[in-house]
Parts: sequence; structure tokens; C-alpha cells
Amino acid sequence: MLTTPYRFIGKSLVLLFSLLIFTRCTEPESGLETKTITDPGAISPVIALSRYINTNNERVDAARVQIYDKNINLLLVENGRITVNDSVLSVGLSGYEWVDSLGFIQPDSVYDVAIMLSDSSVYHCTLQAPKTNLHRIYAPEFHSRSSALPIAWQEVDSVGPQLLEYYYFFTQNNQMSYGVLNYSIWEPEAGVYSLAPDLLSIVPNISSVRVVLHYSIEGTMDAAFGAGGSIGLDMAVEKNITIVN
Repeated sequence: MLTTPYRFIGKSLVLLFSLLIFTRCTEPESGLETKTITDPGAISPVIALSRYINTNNERVDAARVQIYDKNINLLLVENGRITVNDSVLSVGLSGYEWVDSLGFIQPDSVYDVAIMLSDSSVYHCTLQAPKTNLHRIYAPEFHSRSSALPIAWQEVDSVGPQLLEYYYFFTQNNQMSYGVLNYSIWEPEAGVYSLAPDLLSIVPNISSVRVVLHYSIEGTMDAAFGAGGSIGLDMAVEKNITIVN
């Protein structure tokens, strides 16, 4: 299969991918301005749920909610609270977040994000995870740079995965460097993909590559919120591959 550079479709997916990997916040609470908000139309929440499985099968699930006002300023809600299926999100450096290594993102499950404003009014955004649970990439541990790199997955349906991230690692001036390219997967139901041989020599001396599959969907925002808000889920899984001559 030929590879095609990926072009994001929709603002919310761009925001979602940028919020993919989280770490537990150990710093003091955010320095964001806290405002009294009683009108949901005055804010646009951006809600990102994610599940990431690395090449060692280590998994991190996370949720992040960022609240923007009409001037696109990030803020916190005075006396507000945000929950995902009744689990309360903490205040982090750039909004509300929660990181879980136990796996709260499950296939075919419904997630309710409840946002309580300063007057205790509550507004709900919902999302249903896909029935297919993307959890593993099938690719060789070692691969020659002279042949196409095959990638496969068993979780086959017509929705996802939709995106492949291709990272290539190489030595430059005695330091390890890397580059990244994104490719769309137009036929996810085929369960296979292929990276052309020239991508393994896009720069000299590529020593390893990392491929990351993304399976993303969008949910439903409460109509009371202002324009520009979004809710989405991204499931991602990675595989590291050593490149040999």
C-alpha cells in the first residue's frame, strides 16, 4: 500500500493529538486565572480522553479538560468541578487532568464528562468508545532498510485506526536525532499497511524507527457551551523497530 501524508480533518482532532501523552502532575496547582462562570455559553471546553500503549505493553489512560473563554484564554472555574464517569479531575498546570495506569478506557463504553459551573449548574458531554480495542501492532523487531516495512493489526473495522506516526532515529554530529512524518490510513478494514523502503533511508544512518497507530473518535458536546469546544478519544499503540542493512 502506498503511503500518503496525513492531513488532519477537523480542529478537534488536532487538539486531541496534541494532548495525547500525559504525566501525573506533581507540581503546585496551576497559575491559571480563576473566574466565576455561570453562563455555559461564555466558555468552550476542549475535552481529550486518551489511551496509549507503548512498545513494552505499558499503558497509560488519561483525561484532560481545558476551559477557554471567548478570547481563547485558558481559565479555571471558581467553585467548579469536572468529573469523568464520577471520577473527579485534578487541577494541573494547564487545566483539569487525570492520569490512570489501571485502564479506565474500555471498548464500547460510554463516558460522561460533567462540568459544574460556579452556580452548581452541571452540563454533560458524552462519548462512546469504539467496539474495537486497538492494542497491538504486528511488525518485525528487526528490518532491512532496503525493503518495505509491513505493519498489521487484528482490530479491523471501517473506522480506525486512521493515522500512522512514523518516527525515524539517526545520529547526526555525534548526537541522536529524530524526525517524524504522519500518514493517513484510508483502508483501516484491511488491517495492513506498508511504509516504502525510501522512508527507511530518508536520512543517512537511520538506526531505528517507531510507528504509532491512532484510532480517534469524537463525541457530543452539551449544546449550551460556546462554539469551538470539542470532546474526543484517541487510542494509540506504538512499536519500535531496529533497522539493519
